Amino acid sequence: MTDFTYNVAMIEDEKPFDMGQVNTKDVPEEALETYTEMLSQLLQQEDPSKHYAGFGFEGAEKLAFSALPITEHDQIGAGMVYNPDDNGENLVLIGRVFFSIKDRAVSFNMETNADDVLVQGDIDLRGFIQSFIVCFMAAWVSLNQNNLPSES
Repeated sequence: MTDFTYNVAMIEDEKPFDMGQVNTKDVPEEALETYTEMLSQLLQQEDPSKHYAGFGFEGAEKLAFSALPITEHDQIGAGMVYNPDDNGENLVLIGRVFFSIKDRAVSFNMETNADDVLVQGDIDLRGFIQSFIVCFMAAWVSLNQNNLPSES
């Protein structure tokens, strides 16, 4: 597994809050394989409406994400959505995440209604967001391992 450390920041009201560092080697092998395969398949889709995949975690069936490459071998964006009807017709945007290999950084911006959508009674889906981010970045690094920046 690739040893790649990066910083994570949450953006709220246009202000970044440092969430610390993460290393891709801390992601379980099974999760890395699953996300690498999902991300690879998403990026091969030509129809933008098919650029969504489920989070892949038990209990997170109503969460999905999109993937949009920004800069080859470096930046990619993801939109996180909530699917209340399980049919994909009424997706609710809950946040956007930007991943940069060159900058060794991930920033995510939650929508103002995200907590209302993710926390309903006894169900709290917020923990899945962090898991998604670290699995997605590990997959993105894996797909671009031949183009990683050297240690500074």
